[in-house]
Amino acid sequence: YLHWNAQGDANAVYAVHDPGPRLMDLALRSHLLLDENGRTLHAANEMTSIQLLLEPSGNQQITAHPMVLSTEQLAEKEIHASLYAISAEHVVLDTHVFQCEDLGPYWHEWNILNATMQASDLETYLSLALSKFPTLSLDYQGYLIKNCPPITASSSLVFKEIDAYGYLHILPQIHLESYPPGFFEEQDIVKVVSLDEVEKRLSISEVIYPSDAVEEFRMLLAKMGKEAKSAVFEDERHFILEADFARRFLSLHMGELVKRFALFQSSVLGKYKIKFSKPKLKLSLGSGIDYFEGDAEISLENETFSFSRFLSEYRKKGFITLSDGSSVYPDMRRLNRFERLVHVHAKQEETVRVSFFDLPALEKEAELSIQGEGADRAKAFYQGFNALSEHDATYALAEGTLRPYQQYGVQWMEYLQTHHMGACLADEMGLGKTVQVIALLRTLYAKEPHAPSLILVPRSLIFNWQNELSRFAPELSCLLYYGQGRQVSQLEDPKIQIVLSSYATIRNDYKDLAKKRFCYIILDESQTIKNLETKTTSAVLSLQAEHRLALSGTPVENGLSELYSLFQFLNPLFFPSPQEFMQTYLRPIQENQDPDALRDLKTRIYPFMLRRIKKDVLKDLPEKTEQTAYIELDDQHLAMYNRRREELKAKVTSAISVGGIAKNTFMILQALTELRRLASVPEADGAYPGISAKRTYCKDVISSLVEEGHKCLIFTNFLATIELVSEDLASLGIGHLVMTGATVDRQSLVQRFQTDPAIGVFIMTLKTGGLGLNLTAADYVFIIDPWWNRAAENQAIDRTHRIGQVNPVFCYRMIAKDTIEEKILELQQRKAELASSLLSSDSNAVKALSEEDIEQLLG
Repeated sequence: YLHWNAQGDANAVYAVHDPGPRLMDLALRSHLLLDENGRTLHAANEMTSIQLLLEPSGNQQITAHPMVLSTEQLAEKEIHASLYAISAEHVVLDTHVFQCEDLGPYWHEWNILNATMQASDLETYLSLALSKFPTLSLDYQGYLIKNCPPITASSSLVFKEIDAYGYLHILPQIHLESYPPGFFEEQDIVKVVSLDEVEKRLSISEVIYPSDAVEEFRMLLAKMGKEAKSAVFEDERHFILEADFARRFLSLHMGELVKRFALFQSSVLGKYKIKFSKPKLKLSLGSGIDYFEGDAEISLENETFSFSRFLSEYRKKGFITLSDGSSVYPDMRRLNRFERLVHVHAKQEETVRVSFFDLPALEKEAELSIQGEGADRAKAFYQGFNALSEHDATYALAEGTLRPYQQYGVQWMEYLQTHHMGACLADEMGLGKTVQVIALLRTLYAKEPHAPSLILVPRSLIFNWQNELSRFAPELSCLLYYGQGRQVSQLEDPKIQIVLSSYATIRNDYKDLAKKRFCYIILDESQTIKNLETKTTSAVLSLQAEHRLALSGTPVENGLSELYSLFQFLNPLFFPSPQEFMQTYLRPIQENQDPDALRDLKTRIYPFMLRRIKKDVLKDLPEKTEQTAYIELDDQHLAMYNRRREELKAKVTSAISVGGIAKNTFMILQALTELRRLASVPEADGAYPGISAKRTYCKDVISSLVEEGHKCLIFTNFLATIELVSEDLASLGIGHLVMTGATVDRQSLVQRFQTDPAIGVFIMTLKTGGLGLNLTAADYVFIIDPWWNRAAENQAIDRTHRIGQVNPVFCYRMIAKDTIEEKILELQQRKAELASSLLSSDSNAVKALSEEDIEQLLG
């Protein structure tokens, strides 16, 4: 690897193999390091990291190759050059040597990172690559890369053979589902990868190894006493059991083997009249609404048993005895599924009950025979989803048009409405859940009169909803049931079609509202009711409605237990009691990582939850979407703001009356700037003791986006706000960067944001963001405190929207309700020159205002 010529003797060549990093650095500085073609290698003078790029290459194949994440602009020849390692801390690209994070002891096996494989082998390949190169990051287009909790492997036994002498050969090994037997013995695996092709998620988990499989098997053999010492032979983790001993051992301990080990090649045991088989379920169910009742049979090795008899014998003995005396051990995973989905009737042992909501999961496993009116309804309901996309349906807004995926969303909600089923629209933030609901309500009320629909939202979203309703459905009569002036009697107005309120309001007024029956109850940010024990959840669940709808970009924020509360609202009979939900789904999934329980849960909720993410609907999205987020301040914040506003208004009015606007430009600008700071994040200047609503909004929204793998830009005009937002993100464990006018090495920060998956947010001042930066890794932009120079904001937003951006960009301008920010927005709409002037300074903008404009801003 390291070659140099001794002075004075051109033929004297010395070679050092596998040099350490220190010697490598010395050779680099001395210009003595050459590649295999004799070219001198040069230090790149930067620390970098290595990323493995995965790309489909046709014929169900995936190609992998490593790349360096560099802050420097790579030349064309370097981009296409092969990257290779020359030490645990150095990689070479063309003639440049990059120092990288420690590649680990397997760095000399670098060539495994250049590979082409079948897509079906990708999990195994990546588990091997990440185990050998632990600092490697991944890039698989369209997939969210996520680090997950550790996975515990299990012990397994491979029954190799019964040889010519009748001896049974057994090999204990480590096992993890979806990995071939022996994989963990042959390789030093510390990380494993699992792919979810439906949700486009690549999960990385560390492996926790159980106690040694060989030792565990030895302990079980020891229960046979002294006999085991003479009848068992052990050779390098390979066990050989004498024939008679094997028969006795298996007859006594087969149940323990089944529980403690994953068993492979078990057909070998057929000679001992021990079999392993997958049971088949046959159901014949009669009429029902929420539950179907009828008969169930399980067949095993061509013999048939009633469901209750089968379970009774299995629970008693741990196996099933066939008519020829053979002992059959049914596949436990499949049997667990049957018990999860089919329930023996409490009073009639030979009768079973099946939930309407479990039929899709059962159809994948059982021969299903259902008769009666209820059966027809169930089949029509579930099969109807497949036909939705075949029917053209058009839903209109008063302004603009719905995108194709939004049209489908309204159609899906209307379908569930027709069948009196609750629905959760779980589209990712920015995809327009609000307009889809408004289109649904317009269609509903245009057909015929209905009772009012109640929309419950967090207080921070009330005015956003009010504006969207007035913009897209002005014909709907909307009552804002909110604030101290509200009266229950307002709900009696027969003209009211939409009632807009907050969760806090309902928590206080639920006794009065529970007496009314609404057409729809719609929950925005439905994770608000995730805890069944809170007063808010109890209040919401007490309300009556013909239809129920939930909206959330994060329906499950912190755990699957939140699904129970959500579906108690949507479809109260969807899950059994909380205790049964915990026993049937929660514990198996969260504690045992049971893939079947998770699959059954997903199958159950799938028809009632529609989630699209940006990459699913790229072709329908515009390149850039801008929205205004109205933020309501709490009472204490607004009172503080208004006190200071009155003081500044009196001062400015007096000054203008004496000297006019031109002579008081600086003072007016100071007053407006102070009000902007007080409206936005006043605690940055110590003017407010609490946490402002904008910071709370940022924390809630951005944490969800980063969790889903998005990158965000946050712009503000004030340095103190940057510090507070940075502290908030740090408290949430969100990796982020900060850039201000004082930042020196801007390009390295930009490159890190662009390439480091651990960095989810970039915070900067608006002016800094407008200066020639390329930030295409971000697809969400938040402007905390908009100003009247809209062109400067657009210039900052366009940092994300340049050549190289492959995702649509969503921008949110945060406007504090009932403050100067809202009035500036109104002024911009009236005075186009304020919004369009790119070069206008603040002082010139003030001079463009009339006395009436200033009165409005301070009023």
